[in-house]
Amino acid sequence: MDAQTVVRALKTPVTLLLLVAFVAWAASWAWDAVREPIEERALPACVATNVGPELTPDRVYVQVLNGTPTSGLARRLAALLRADGFNVYRTTNAPTTDHEVSEVVGSSEQAPEVVLVRQAFTDIPFRADGRDNATVDVIIGAQQPVAATGVTFSAPLPDEQACLAQITVVNSEG
Repeated sequence: MDAQTVVRALKTPVTLLLLVAFVAWAASWAWDAVREPIEERALPACVATNVGPELTPDRVYVQVLNGTPTSGLARRLAALLRADGFNVYRTTNAPTTDHEVSEVVGSSEQAPEVVLVRQAFTDIPFRADGRDNATVDVIIGAQQPVAATGVTFSAPLPDEQACLAQITVVNSEG
């Protein structure tokens, strides 16, 4: 057998092996890329707006996070908040499912949007995170929040100004 015959005999199998290796590498790269978490976009900062003497729930944006292994809790709580007039812009799972106590998270305890959301529940803890977008998170824990009844929602605004969240809700059912 001369060299030319050997090259002809090996050319096709070697080419196929190289193509299979390339396809395997490309599939592995694509699978890793698909499994990477999607980076969340930061919400824009709130905008000071003249809203009158009090803030009402229809101007407050809430995100409901399920911090338990039980499915459907965020959706059910979101329905209650919507019935109270709040804008629920997102329902999802919390990063962990080991939250013992439910809590409200917002910029500060005195922020009018936080005051309104806390009025919707009886005795719910609060945690400040200094956010600048005027949204409020409700994280559901194993000890689930109890909805308040007969509440007239309002947060007084002495200067008639509130910093309102700038969110466009595409799917209000979250």
